[in-house]
Amino acid sequence: MKGTTTVRKSQSALRKRTQELNSLYDVLQELLTSSGSWRARDIQGRQAETPRRIGFDTRPDIVEGLRQTTAHLIQGMQFPDIAFAAVFLDGREFSARERPAGGATATISSDLVIRDEKRGNIEVSYSEDVPFLEEERRLVDAVALTISKKIERYEMSAELERYAEKLEELVDEKTREIEASKKRYEDLFYEAPAPLLISRLNGDIIKANRAFYRLLGYPEDGSVHLNFVRDKLYQDPAIRQTIFKKLEEKGEVEGFEVTLMTREGEQIPVIASYIFMDLFGERCIESVYKDIRVRKELERKLIEQNENLERNVFERTLDLENQKNLLIRKNQELMTLAEKLRQSKTRVQVLFEAITDTVAVIDKDFNVIQSNQKAIGNRGRCYKKVFGLEEQCEGCMADQVFENKISATHEKVIGDEYYLVSTYPVLDAKGNVDQILEISRMITKEKNMERQLLQADKLASLGQLVSGIAHEINNPNTFIRGNIHIIQEAMKDIFPILDKHAKTHAEFKIARLNYDIFRKHIPVLIDDMVEGSNRIKGIVEGLRKFARRDEGLLNETVNINVITEACLRLADNQVRRTADVKVNLAPDLPTIVGNSQKLQQVIVNILINASQSIEKSRGTIYVTSSFDNKEVVLQIKDDGKGMDDKTLSQIFDPFFTTKRHHGGTGLGLSIAYGIVKEHKGTIDVESRVGMGTTFSIHIPRNQEGQ
Repeated sequence: MKGTTTVRKSQSALRKRTQELNSLYDVLQELLTSSGSWRARDIQGRQAETPRRIGFDTRPDIVEGLRQTTAHLIQGMQFPDIAFAAVFLDGREFSARERPAGGATATISSDLVIRDEKRGNIEVSYSEDVPFLEEERRLVDAVALTISKKIERYEMSAELERYAEKLEELVDEKTREIEASKKRYEDLFYEAPAPLLISRLNGDIIKANRAFYRLLGYPEDGSVHLNFVRDKLYQDPAIRQTIFKKLEEKGEVEGFEVTLMTREGEQIPVIASYIFMDLFGERCIESVYKDIRVRKELERKLIEQNENLERNVFERTLDLENQKNLLIRKNQELMTLAEKLRQSKTRVQVLFEAITDTVAVIDKDFNVIQSNQKAIGNRGRCYKKVFGLEEQCEGCMADQVFENKISATHEKVIGDEYYLVSTYPVLDAKGNVDQILEISRMITKEKNMERQLLQADKLASLGQLVSGIAHEINNPNTFIRGNIHIIQEAMKDIFPILDKHAKTHAEFKIARLNYDIFRKHIPVLIDDMVEGSNRIKGIVEGLRKFARRDEGLLNETVNINVITEACLRLADNQVRRTADVKVNLAPDLPTIVGNSQKLQQVIVNILINASQSIEKSRGTIYVTSSFDNKEVVLQIKDDGKGMDDKTLSQIFDPFFTTKRHHGGTGLGLSIAYGIVKEHKGTIDVESRVGMGTTFSIHIPRNQEGQ
């Protein structure tokens, strides 16, 4: 065959053909990379979205380039006369020669992989059975790779153009939004009702709104360029240095009162706020002003009104004195009567000043005209002079008495003190209320006594209730304790039988539990039930003892450890809410002679106070007992908020409390102090703010010799 004969050509001829193929390969490279065939032209100005793949119907230059590539491939083969080449891309075939009718005998192929996707291949075939050279295979692979990269570059360039168009549209849209936002800001700045401006450090006003120019009387369009220093816009030019100093120290100035000058020289008091800002790389000051002329005018009128009031009072007093002198001169015959009246007035004044309650005569402006207390005097507002307040008392009855001419009595609370205030109208000659007479009496002690009586009544009722509840709880608990012991003894006899049965029955269960689990946990549960019922018994006994009515005699043999444990059980519910309790009671603590119920009252009160002093999420209370040859000591320590020296010096005073608004009566520690003294003992307190408090109760072992 012709092809076989050609293959057997000499070695030198084969090398020559190889050189020709390499030259042809270079020509194909130049053809495929030329800009005239593959450049992504005519993309600019397209409205439609660029497709991901080539539109061959719109790109005849690409079709022609692929066909020319197949023609050059055919020429690059050893036997071009019997060779056929085709490019298959996206389902279409491109070839410069008609496919042979007899089909292909030998074929080589290389895939077109574009953007990691196989989209076709290059196929070269011979119509006769001729083997392909390695150089031919390399040529086909190189052409396939070049076509793949070029198409990929073309499609990516087209997509980049499309994204660039969209990016430009997005930039235009965002630019329009920024311009609109800037315009809104400018509108808000210029139309704001409060004066706003931005100025340089040298005083030049860069930008100000209409309200600022309107405030100072300048054209609102900003046509007049202003400078704070040159145009003397501050009444006091030195105030600028003060403002700069405050800005340097704090970075901003708020609520600073200054006085501005208008174009006509009028003074405008304002409240100003300043802050540093950066404007195009320059450090500037942004200012906001608030006109306070109305407020200043009101202050002026108030001062004027007070001065007029004082002047009127003085003039009226002077007129009364003149009238008195005139009457004395014209009515000598009434001297005796006047003397009697003077004596009567003296007696009334003495009686007036002897009244222990605070009595004050008050005018319609709440000024004290007269008082029986020297500390109050006859000048100043009644709420400040009598009660030490800066504003009119809440619920003041004076207005009602002035209007209705009817006396009124009511209670008021100021701080921790209670007052009973009685108000009476003082009528003038025309029957109008000119002044009022106010009598105030402190009734704090009476109120405390009232609360104490109520508390005592509640405690008495609580004692009866606790006694009844303890009885009702103790009855079923006694039944439970008796039965639990029987069950406990019965289980000791039953377990050997169950153990024997379980050895021969591997699947043996009781109460749906495997026997080994049942055998392990049931004794523990029964022991817990015994312990729980015993604990109930202890609590009930503690309640009975705490609620028991006694004669208050100090004739019992008392173990401090026992009553401390009872108190811990009684106060456990309240104490455990805020604190963990750590107990360290000395063993073999000697007994003392005293009253267990009274000592319980002392310990419970201190425990509850300790738990209430803990304001953090969780605290700790330490309870310890100890003894020596002379006394037994019980110490209760907490890590609560502690007390300052002033509070510490008053805690044992009757009715002193820091929990007045939380139901405290101020009697707990006072009673506790008395009970310890009654036992010939002492109670010491150590406390530091933020570090906690320690109460130490010392009771002598032998009180008879004390």
